[in-house]
Amino acid sequence: MKKAYSILLFALFMAIGVQVKAQERIIYDQYHFNYYLINPAVAGADECSHLMLTTKNNWIGLDGPSTQTLSFRTRFKTRNMGLGTYIYNDKTPSFNNAGAQLTFAYHIPLTPGRRVTKRLMLDKQLSFGVSLKAYQLSYNSHKTIDPADESYSEMAPNANFGIYYTSYGFFGGLSITNLIPYTMRYTGLLEPVGPTTAFLFLGNSFQIAEDKIFEPSVNFNYNTYNNKQVELNLKFAQNNEVSDFGYWAQLSYRHNLDEASGQPISLIPILGIRTGKLQIAYAFNLTLNDLASYNMGTHEFMLAYTFCIPKHFCR
Repeated sequence: MKKAYSILLFALFMAIGVQVKAQERIIYDQYHFNYYLINPAVAGADECSHLMLTTKNNWIGLDGPSTQTLSFRTRFKTRNMGLGTYIYNDKTPSFNNAGAQLTFAYHIPLTPGRRVTKRLMLDKQLSFGVSLKAYQLSYNSHKTIDPADESYSEMAPNANFGIYYTSYGFFGGLSITNLIPYTMRYTGLLEPVGPTTAFLFLGNSFQIAEDKIFEPSVNFNYNTYNNKQVELNLKFAQNNEVSDFGYWAQLSYRHNLDEASGQPISLIPILGIRTGKLQIAYAFNLTLNDLASYNMGTHEFMLAYTFCIPKHFCR
């Protein structure tokens, strides 16, 4: 019992650390389906509009943090401009981080005409995007074992910048988050809203049949707290725009490289289906550390609607 209680306290402190010290680490397991969550230049990068809802519950059985996001992105075709927005709520029993983001992106086609191929691969395009966002961080001791009767709430601004490039099957992006060096008085201390974080992702879609692709990708992120994280992904997808059904399966390997995290490893299988313009997916995150035997893993569900029949699954 004492060991289980210690593990629970460790989980709570880790959750608080995620909220306060490392806000821009990857907390979405299915961001590969919506790279806009980590790179503003993806807003409007394809010709379809996307509405996506995700909900994630961490460490089931240990009252871990939960996260919900609602995002929308679209493209103004006549001006090669993209618009994106999302709202989110990320909470633990005592801490709550809610916020919103508004994004403008500009896309530069690098091939003549609208498309040079009717296959699943994308044409060449270079995109730039900038996001303005606002956080509201709050703390309430009533929901914890903290004997002090304390609560805090404060808002803060921030901004992100990103570059995104596609060339038929290849895609890559570089983004930098938390560009405004704003500090706020939170839990009695001056704490940054979040560390400046750089995200780099690269991948390539290989068409192995007329309606089937194999897509390896890698993501690396690094922040000013010297936290480093790498993720390797393998995805298989079957999709045909003239059909009402498609599916994808992915396996991700995530490794935190900083010593303070104990270098935990996560394995994340993801399954998704498309029926018409509606897409549904589920991700299970198994973290291989001391918490693994005391919880039932992390579960994330995604529901998306595209306003056209997608020629490929979203990025």
